[in-house]
Amino acid sequence: MPDRKLFLLVVIVFSLIGSLFSNNMAMASPPFTTHIEPFLSSMSLEEKIGQLFMIAADGDLENLVRVYHVGGIVLFSRHTETLSQTMQLIERVRLASPIPPLVAVDQEGGRISRLPFATPVPDARRLGVLSDSSLQNIGMLVGRELHALGFNMNFAPVLDVDTCVENPVIGNRSFSQDPYIVARLGSAYIRGLHFAGVAATAKHFPGHGDTSTDSHFALPVVNQTEERLQSLELLPFRAAIRSNVDAIMMAHVAYPSLDPKPNWPASLSYTIITATLRNELDYKGIIITDAMNMKAITNFNNPVQSAKTSFQAGVDIVLMPEDLPAVYQALLLSVRNGEIPVKRVNDSVRRVLSLKLRLTDGPAIPFGKRLAHAQKTVGSPAHRLLLEQIVSGIVPQVESLNE
Repeated sequence: MPDRKLFLLVVIVFSLIGSLFSNNMAMASPPFTTHIEPFLSSMSLEEKIGQLFMIAADGDLENLVRVYHVGGIVLFSRHTETLSQTMQLIERVRLASPIPPLVAVDQEGGRISRLPFATPVPDARRLGVLSDSSLQNIGMLVGRELHALGFNMNFAPVLDVDTCVENPVIGNRSFSQDPYIVARLGSAYIRGLHFAGVAATAKHFPGHGDTSTDSHFALPVVNQTEERLQSLELLPFRAAIRSNVDAIMMAHVAYPSLDPKPNWPASLSYTIITATLRNELDYKGIIITDAMNMKAITNFNNPVQSAKTSFQAGVDIVLMPEDLPAVYQALLLSVRNGEIPVKRVNDSVRRVLSLKLRLTDGPAIPFGKRLAHAQKTVGSPAHRLLLEQIVSGIVPQVESLNE
């Protein structure tokens, strides 16, 4: 087993350095990669493979985390009925994880809000009329509450452009029909999450706005030219990359003009993931799939092949594979037999560890103290009033959100 003291020592040292940059998480990113290497070298292949997965917080969670070295979890409404239940679940996972886990949630606002006790943020369409500073403050407010609860990653903002009135899954989750507004407000929201010390996830690349099909139930197809995709759908993602977004989530949507293979979603496409996002757009952060148990994927491929293909196409994290034990073993075997190079695994694990290190707070605060702070902060009258002021156009200074 690797020496966990090394990782913790690096965490503490760089968390102290990072505190100098507490007003801009992205500023702290360059130094971390070089200091990850000793820990990465000490990890077993089994541990490295585990870091490539995030799973839903279901079943015998602590055992899954220990056995498969799972890199992170995502919580849904079924896991978050109360504030204390949510924090206790996150605490159990942290204690079971030798490497600090990514703990994520879809807290977009509006109908995609998993935390009933948090300050209720309106949907993106309503927020689309606000200023950049307002969206930055809302991102910070959401981030402060997530951070207080123990989350370190938000699967937001949605950067899909709302161009199809028949879209059953995006709609009011999008800021606007105008890609420039989506780009501007999405970037502001990302900055707000960063100020709060929470990772942002731009979704769903290269764009889920121009579909009339819900990828939870079938595979949508966007029949737009490459020129149109470059000038409209990709524009907000380019802005997010300039804003140092931490992760980009791939869409389970087919784009024949980018990859002509039939029934081939972006989340499995080397052309879209590596050639376009990683190389052409020069994105250096984490690439994550959308949930791999959605019908857009399962209708065409088995869980093992889908996860393996997605990783080979260039993703760093496979989200919610249907059969974790089988997928884990398949990736492990593929590396051992040389089908997947160890370097390819190391590249992804390095990105995952770098993000985790950047998000780690340093010495642990007792759970009781963190719980008391969250109970006082999350969904508080002060936060609800502040949100009301922001939405109504009374935009306070960013500093007013400091705890």
